[in-house]
Amino acid sequence: MYQGKGNEQSTVTCKGRIGILCLVLLLLFPFLSGCWDSVELNQRAVIAAIGIDEDGESGYVVSLQVIVADEIAGAKARGTTPVVLFQEKGKNLFQAIRRASQRVSRIISLAHIRLVVIGEKLARAGIGDTMDFLERSGEIRLPVKMMVARGNTGKDVLAVMTAIGRIPANDISGKLETSERLYAGDYAVTIDDVIRSMINKGGGPVLTGIQVDGDLEQAPGKNNVDNILPKAVVHINGMGVFQKDRLVRWLDDDQAIGLSMINNKVKSAETTLSCGKDRDTIGIETLFSATNIHTRMEQGEPVFVINLKQTGAVQEAECPINLKSPEVMKRLQEQWTEETKKMITSTVREVQRTRSDVIGFGLALERSHPKQWKRLSSEWSRHFAESTVRIQVTSVLKHTQTRTNPYSKGESD
Repeated sequence: MYQGKGNEQSTVTCKGRIGILCLVLLLLFPFLSGCWDSVELNQRAVIAAIGIDEDGESGYVVSLQVIVADEIAGAKARGTTPVVLFQEKGKNLFQAIRRASQRVSRIISLAHIRLVVIGEKLARAGIGDTMDFLERSGEIRLPVKMMVARGNTGKDVLAVMTAIGRIPANDISGKLETSERLYAGDYAVTIDDVIRSMINKGGGPVLTGIQVDGDLEQAPGKNNVDNILPKAVVHINGMGVFQKDRLVRWLDDDQAIGLSMINNKVKSAETTLSCGKDRDTIGIETLFSATNIHTRMEQGEPVFVINLKQTGAVQEAECPINLKSPEVMKRLQEQWTEETKKMITSTVREVQRTRSDVIGFGLALERSHPKQWKRLSSEWSRHFAESTVRIQVTSVLKHTQTRTNPYSKGESD
């Protein structure tokens, strides 16, 4: 009897503990819910890109490129445009975006933005406050690409209907990625890249330029993509150099390619070599490019050495030369080396005129000579502009593709 009574007490005790545990869990359940503020996908207005411009009266004009989900899905398509552009003004960006909710029937979602386009007027006035919003926002991701509308507004760029790709933001992003991979005159810059560049003493960010060519009035219409020759086309154009948070200069063509070389952004590039006095040329493709910046101290002043190594291939030859000859290939390598040196030298001189260290000399000095950097950092913009720069280039032509001698030589391959 005693044994049985003990078992009964143990059972009652266990039931009591389980009851208390269940009560605690019931009290905690409301706090464990993770969907209390959820918004269904069909209640969201997905923003593909955002344009930010300066407005003299109110402060900012924000352009939101909203994806029309029914047109993208296909089944419920009505034949209208796949995106709609909404604009709103505000004293700050947060106010402008919230005011835009009066124009959009769904909750504005910034989590899927692929592109931020800054108008050139705002870029020259300063993007510091703009970056504060972009970094502080809990929705916008830091890897989002940023660009400057060269000679245009952000609204002008985002209002152009594109033929390849139904969503203009995706089309622009694709153009930037393709140009970066094949041309090297520009490269993608993200919000995170801009933030990191702006905190460097004496430096600033570099942003890719984008421009609208053609009729801006015809650009938003569907007839812009119904023609073989569109009325308006968006194209990537140059790199904008910033001093702190202000756009101060554009780099184009060879200077922009030189910037990509210095900043180790080249994936592929083209170089045209002259054949003397004639108009004939030789086209070289860069297959590999790697750059290192070294710092030396000479008489108490820093000297920067840009060391670039590149390999390439002959892609076109209009000159009647013998590409089977090692001596000829060696001369082409030397000519390619000199041409590359000229491009980098021109880029460095142009950037030094801006007094904005967008090529990382200050970072190289800080890593290798921290004491000297501490002495010079307070006036680094001046020291950067006056720095001595030496350029060393090593070039190797690996092959001539599927043909050796050019047809102009008059010999069979």
